[in-house]
Amino acid sequence: MRRKDQTVRREQLARAGRQVLLERGAVGIRVKDIADRAGIAPSSVLYYYPRIEELLLEVSRDAIDRYAERRSRQVRLLDDPTDQLRLAIHLGVPTGPDDEESRLLYELDALTGSSPAFAMMTTSFFDRQALLYQYVLERGVDQGRFQLTQPAETVARGLVALEDGLGLQVVLQHPGIDSAEAERILLRYVGMATAVDLEAVPLVEA
Repeated sequence: MRRKDQTVRREQLARAGRQVLLERGAVGIRVKDIADRAGIAPSSVLYYYPRIEELLLEVSRDAIDRYAERRSRQVRLLDDPTDQLRLAIHLGVPTGPDDEESRLLYELDALTGSSPAFAMMTTSFFDRQALLYQYVLERGVDQGRFQLTQPAETVARGLVALEDGLGLQVVLQHPGIDSAEAERILLRYVGMATAVDLEAVPLVEA
């Protein structure tokens, strides 16, 4: 089979895996579920992905890219660290319960206890997000814009952890925490940590 055909089939399987995850969740997902959705035999799925976790890692790639690489690129296009921090927080909150990429990531979190590969992916993903916040916070300190109450690394990790927890509530449709409220809570948290009223800072998108 030609490389182009292989690429097309892998993309087909990734789409099928994404749909199954969104509909049924990650717990108990089977190769047969993905094969049925893709309209092929389970053996064909295993030909391209001998282990189902390899396929699910592929499914998670775009979602991870959104919160890590794409967010970092957009934030780094801005010059002012205050604007950077404001934008990073805005981009880190799910848009709502129908935010498919965020839902996928929360579903896949269920696999971290049973899969070393997913555990490593989750740890790496957390660190990449924290490093972006740490970079922005340290720039703000260097420029005299922020007065941190804790080391930049500590504030950054706390921000990512809070972001993850609030994002889950947005996806679960918590009656008191929609996307806007989650963002306000994050802005208040980081405001206390930096001595800057980020709620009063207009959002500047690159």
